[in-house]
Amino acid sequence: MVRVTYILQDAADFPQCWPVLKQYFGEIRPACTMIAAGLADPAMKIEIQVTALKQS
Repeated sequence: MVRVTYILQDAADFPQCWPVLKQYFGEIRPACTMIAAGLADPAMKIEIQVTALKQS
């Protein structure tokens, strides 16, 4: 992964995401952006979009 965008309903929730993100990304350090915005379903707390390179 080279880029990640996190979209949260409430920006204050982002610190709670770090343990899970660290678990799955490990040593990967992609460029990242966090955006606070309304999501399509109020029950959703976070949307994660990633861009990855496929090695040939």
